[in-house]
Amino acid sequence: RADEPDRIEPAARVYAEALYHAARDAGRTHEVDRDLQALLGALADNRILLRALANPSIPREAKKRVVARLLGESEQLLQNAAMVLTDRGRVGLIADTALAYAELVAAEDRILTVEVTTAVALDDSQVDALRERVSTAVGHEARIVASVDPEIIGGIVLKARGVLLDASIRRRLEDIRRALIRTPLPVGS
Repeated sequence: RADEPDRIEPAARVYAEALYHAARDAGRTHEVDRDLQALLGALADNRILLRALANPSIPREAKKRVVARLLGESEQLLQNAAMVLTDRGRVGLIADTALAYAELVAAEDRILTVEVTTAVALDDSQVDALRERVSTAVGHEARIVASVDPEIIGGIVLKARGVLLDASIRRRLEDIRRALIRTPLPVGS
């Protein structure tokens, strides 16, 4: 499963876009997103079921019956998309498809998801202040996804829609190291 937008399986993006366009045309983007997230939750809660769906030795018809039962009263568009994934032996793409689909819905809603990495955890007031600054700067509502990586030493790393802004101490130190390596020293000093 991919945790970062740029690591989503490209094939999953194709399925997500097709599902998104169909849902948008039907006026059901949020309903499909809700049901897709519920499906992910059901699969995450049952690792054995997830492994069985990914197992190539289990017949596709059996997998389709399981997926149909899981989806129950879900949006018909989602049921159709899940059957296509299952028919094509791509049921393992469901998680990435859900991530890519959620990105498309967020873009439609003009919500920018920003991944924020700091060396220490941000408190709620810092996250709120950052959300407000980013929202003001980009003219969209910002959704902050904070994580901690002590290896950046200090500063902040922001990532949104494939754009990376690295204002970490680690990057600055690396820049200085590169400059020192490239800078010739005067002879005889």
